[in-house]
Amino acid sequence: MSEGPDRTPPRDALVRASSSLVMLEVEGRTASGFIATPEGHLVTSLHAVAGARSISAVMSDGVRSEVVQVVAMDERRDLAVLRLPLPDMVPALPLGRGPLPAEGESVYVLRAVAGPAPEVRSLEVRAVQVLGDWLTLMELTRTISEQASGAPVMDSRGVVVGVATAALANGRSLGLVIPSRYVLPMLRAMVTAPLAALEAPRRRAGRVRQVPQHPLSMLEGASPDALESIASTLGQAINVGAPAYNRGDVEGCYRLYARTAEQLIDERGDCPGAQRALRDGLLRCGELSDLDDRAWALRDVFDGLLDVIQRCLQARPAVTAPGRKPPPKRLLN
Repeated sequence: MSEGPDRTPPRDALVRASSSLVMLEVEGRTASGFIATPEGHLVTSLHAVAGARSISAVMSDGVRSEVVQVVAMDERRDLAVLRLPLPDMVPALPLGRGPLPAEGESVYVLRAVAGPAPEVRSLEVRAVQVLGDWLTLMELTRTISEQASGAPVMDSRGVVVGVATAALANGRSLGLVIPSRYVLPMLRAMVTAPLAALEAPRRRAGRVRQVPQHPLSMLEGASPDALESIASTLGQAINVGAPAYNRGDVEGCYRLYARTAEQLIDERGDCPGAQRALRDGLLRCGELSDLDDRAWALRDVFDGLLDVIQRCLQARPAVTAPGRKPPPKRLLN
């Protein structure tokens, strides 16, 4: 891992970017953001502003402005676009449209701080993760601070390739970069909403997850092929069900998860531990009256199985053939 002040993008790119950075003051905490259009569209991480009743944007020259409009939110990719009340208040920082940096390449997180010069942190790309059709992201070699969530990320040419976000996966802190291509469609939204629109994602983010921590022994006797097949089926269900849930189709999400659980119970007699976990999950759903609670109950079951399958396959490297795909990582909900 390399990190240091001697490895930075071109100086002129940093100078241009500095005036576009915004430090967000969100009810006693800070986050980062940047202006992406002349109309005042402000890009940041959704989790950094979710539930906020007031947001102050502090520009690099110290000018302060209250943010009162929400342009777009993407819960799946942890992105939010807000709007400053006055256009042309801050220069726009154009987003790149080209390919992502590859594994091992350096990127630069530009965090807005008090004063004209940003904090520039050099990190390497650990991996480019493809989580399905809905998301490809970059995982960094080190974590980033929560205050850097929403910061623009540059490549060595000075092109903004994405938005930094601090995340958790299986209890582990991660530094991630959400590519710019997911932000671009959000900038075209024509309808704005008040800050109260940020309350719904806060409620969902505040849900207490009950993901079971299974022992490896529950998968004893199951072959790697069987485990990977189960993980693939669960991952496909999540990649379809989660977007449906985020669109408001909670019932469709739950029905898909329930059908997937029933299918695996019927077909995977070669993995009784997984069958048992899925049966228990369906029985628990029968005790819940709310569809939202049912959908999350099965999602917790799925994530618990994905976690134990991943740990099991990692613990048996001699059995796993070279080139075999690992089960999908759950980096973002």
